[in-house]
Amino acid sequence: MVSTRSAKRRMVAPSIGSSMLPDELMTEVLMRLPVKSILRFRAVCRSWAAALSSEEFCSLHMAKAEAEAAPKLIFISPTPSFDSTRVYSSDPSDGLLFALNGVRGDFADMAPAPCRGLTLLHDLVAPAYYVFNAATRAVTRLPPCQHAVASTAGLGFDASTKEYKVVRLSSGNSDKKQRIKCEVYVLGGEHGDRWRPAAGGVPFRFCNFASAAVATVRWSKRKQRPVFAHGFLHWLIYPATLPTRPRAAVLSFSLQDETFKWIRSPPFEVSLSGVHLVELSGHLCMVRDLRPHGTILEIWKMKDYNSGDWSLQHSIDLLQHVERDLIDPQIIRVIGSVGDYISGEKVILVTSKRKAITYDPVSGILKTILSIRETSSPYETQKSTPRVCLFQQSLAPVHKTSEEIALLSPLAKAIKEVLFRLPGDFAVQLKLVSKQWLRLIGSESFLSSYYAHNNMDRRPKIMLVGNGAGGLGFSFAPLKKLLGGAPPGQGTWLKTNVVCSKPCHGMNLISTEMEDYLCNPSTGYHHSFRARVALYDVPDHVLEMMRGNPCTSEKHAFAVGNKNAGLGFNPLTQEHVVVQTLYHLKDFKSRQYFLTCSVITICSGQDQFEPPLPLNAMPPAYLSGVLYWMSEPRLGQSYKRAVVSFDIPTQMFSIIPCPPCIAMWNDASPCQAFVVELEGTLCVVLADPVADELDIWKLEHDRWDRAYKVYLDGWLGYSCDSFGISVVTLLAVDPKDGRILLNTGMKLGLYDPVRRTIENLYDLDEVLRLQQRHTFFDELPYSQGKHCSPQVPLEGEDPADSKILPWVPFLYEESLASYPRAPIARGLY
Repeated sequence: MVSTRSAKRRMVAPSIGSSMLPDELMTEVLMRLPVKSILRFRAVCRSWAAALSSEEFCSLHMAKAEAEAAPKLIFISPTPSFDSTRVYSSDPSDGLLFALNGVRGDFADMAPAPCRGLTLLHDLVAPAYYVFNAATRAVTRLPPCQHAVASTAGLGFDASTKEYKVVRLSSGNSDKKQRIKCEVYVLGGEHGDRWRPAAGGVPFRFCNFASAAVATVRWSKRKQRPVFAHGFLHWLIYPATLPTRPRAAVLSFSLQDETFKWIRSPPFEVSLSGVHLVELSGHLCMVRDLRPHGTILEIWKMKDYNSGDWSLQHSIDLLQHVERDLIDPQIIRVIGSVGDYISGEKVILVTSKRKAITYDPVSGILKTILSIRETSSPYETQKSTPRVCLFQQSLAPVHKTSEEIALLSPLAKAIKEVLFRLPGDFAVQLKLVSKQWLRLIGSESFLSSYYAHNNMDRRPKIMLVGNGAGGLGFSFAPLKKLLGGAPPGQGTWLKTNVVCSKPCHGMNLISTEMEDYLCNPSTGYHHSFRARVALYDVPDHVLEMMRGNPCTSEKHAFAVGNKNAGLGFNPLTQEHVVVQTLYHLKDFKSRQYFLTCSVITICSGQDQFEPPLPLNAMPPAYLSGVLYWMSEPRLGQSYKRAVVSFDIPTQMFSIIPCPPCIAMWNDASPCQAFVVELEGTLCVVLADPVADELDIWKLEHDRWDRAYKVYLDGWLGYSCDSFGISVVTLLAVDPKDGRILLNTGMKLGLYDPVRRTIENLYDLDEVLRLQQRHTFFDELPYSQGKHCSPQVPLEGEDPADSKILPWVPFLYEESLASYPRAPIARGLY
């Protein structure tokens, strides 16, 4: 009599091999092949593609792979730029599996174990959910779901319909009628690409339990995620989050019926930090960490769903670890098991020290199998939850969404290539064509591709900023438009001093004395920040000194009063940050000062900090999540110059010593010093007005080396002076020919370090001589706020005689970057 298992294997065997090998033997051979080989064999012919894609073969292949005793893991790590996340295999032969572009920074979290080959990953910043198959390297991004104050989601498998389901519990505002929601997304389901309410909803008697499950995920340091076992998704409940302490410790959701139930606690009190759930060999288990009062890790197994009885399955003595370092990690998590009763089951543990360890229940030995030493995140600590997942050989499809399939079509690719070549303001307007175009142009992948395509040459692009239409806001025009046509009219003259930052991830900061404007010159997007420091934050003795000692402000083209603003980018949260410094007291004679620092983000509000040293009036330089200023040696106790850095993610100041030739300063010294970013490197510049030259030093590998020397003698309009009124700064180095872009506010020029010559690109005096009376700018309404206008050039007045430049040149990048008009506050947990 032929067994059912043998019949199945004959049925799924490719017919092409029947003349050479028996069907059963052919299936046995194919089941032992890795997933990559199976994917290649599907291309042999249609019959092989159908057979090797069938549900029967995929199930047999996965069952065979699960019996393997050798554990295999995957882990995630952010890229150095934190704008994407890489997924790695612990097997050196596989290495990097794939990268998830747009999955931001250190706030990506994935399930510790796959569900029948598929793994759920959550980008908490976006927020967005991804499902991927590490074996086939296929990924899909789920459609966006409704905003929630807090949420938690898990991936499960409905055996009755053979469907994968993502179940999301979310809590909204307390004033809403339905405070807790349960949504279901079916991968490749007949309802299409949308989240739908669970069939049974959230009954009233389970609302408190569901809220407690969401709260446990939100407040737990271990980032508790639901666990799939026995056809149910299980959420741990921390009893202290409920009004009355129940007997329940686990909230369960049936993937088949889409209904809730609860499971009572094991014979101990569930704590927020020492307990988590895990699935071991198909059983729901609860792990109890007895540290620091002991060295035991207990694993309790659910014996019976009906009775809710638990039994102690394993008691792991952490001192049995060969390396004896399992007592120290703040977090130890059991993520699953590998092997079977024949090969020997082993339990897998991971720690916040980025180590993976196997536990052999027979011998009681703990052995390290993986140590992740390299990480792109300098902010990952022992408090960070381990981001390691079991690797499962599986052929399960991820079921791309209809939108993803449409975007991969030849027509969509052709449309994207056309859009890449359009100006930013025009590309943004095309969002109004249809919902499909809106999703395409607004997607993270398109935004990053547009940015990369239009800035791939890395050559400096120059824009001019002037007054906006009707005297309101600002208007922008590329320098090449000025050079190719008529000069701008007097209606575009600026009415206040303006300083522009270098581009930072597609954005620029335009600063006036009263406000700062985060803007995208390519599209006209803007957001304003007013300099805000409450007087109650200023000490009484400083207020007293302020009454008789007005601040001494700088007079050059790169300063606006006593305020200094820098634009940076938080690589962890992937949002722009404006850092404002404001002098309330600045007296060079007495060397007394009072300086405040405000760190402002659109989504996170404002924080106040105190810099460790006084800062000079030149704009800061931004580089890789850090802003840099040159200190002001004329104020405070120190007579030496130093570079002051502010790490945006950690919000911490530090001091970097300058090269000795720049650090030295005295009252008789006419030299000025400031910081710039050139070719991705931090540089300090010493401007010597006597020799009329710029000495540039760069910091590489914690060491200062001379990078360039710029000789300005004999070049009209590019000279430094000892009074700090005429300043020459460096904007960029042209990667094509190595020439350095110089900026005085009145002139732009390319300096050739070899020939020691300057080619003028922009000369304000020349433009004014050619001025004609007609409008030049395509004026983009930028800000409806009122602007401070201390000095307005009168009709016929020469702007060169005014302290206000009529137009200000600055560097920009072609980008579609923007922020929501009404930013959504979010908590990252």
